[in-house]
Amino acid sequence: MSIDFKNEQDERERWALIYERFYQPLCYFSYSILNDPEKARDIVQSVLVKLWQEKIEFENLEHLQNYLYKSVRNTSINEAHTASNRSRILKGLAERNPDIYKQDDHFHAIVKAELYKRILDEVAKLPDKTAQVFKLAFLEHKTNPEIAEMLSISINTVKVHKNNAKKALQLALKDLYPLVVLLWWDVFR
Repeated sequence: MSIDFKNEQDERERWALIYERFYQPLCYFSYSILNDPEKARDIVQSVLVKLWQEKIEFENLEHLQNYLYKSVRNTSINEAHTASNRSRILKGLAERNPDIYKQDDHFHAIVKAELYKRILDEVAKLPDKTAQVFKLAFLEHKTNPEIAEMLSISINTVKVHKNNAKKALQLALKDLYPLVVLLWWDVFR
């Protein structure tokens, strides 16, 4: 098979010949790097599209072949590197919080994160001391005596601020309060 790069050959015929000659070998070549047939096909297609869009001209078939294999190799290596980095990052996240990558727990984590944001928004509206006590008690898990000592207030005052915070949040988050209590039962006991 020969492809005439010098003459104005029918472009559709030229691309049919390029596809017939190179598509499968390039897919196999990319697959040998990635070990993923779908990604290999995507990479070969993107290289061929780039070749078509840029209208690169070649002296002969050997130059075209060299270009295609080099492009597919580089793109495959970049994809493998990106996938490796992505995998390493996800693995690190999964090690720090293994439950987040279970299907049901993933949804649970998203809901919990959104609720946490809503709670923090409402806490910002509380009086300063009440917000400070709430954050120390419920977010930093400090005990009443620890909070009393840190803020130089009595333990009873800490309890009053905690109850005021709970009541204010219960009112502000009345539509979400049952869900908040369900997700953070240990915090709101």
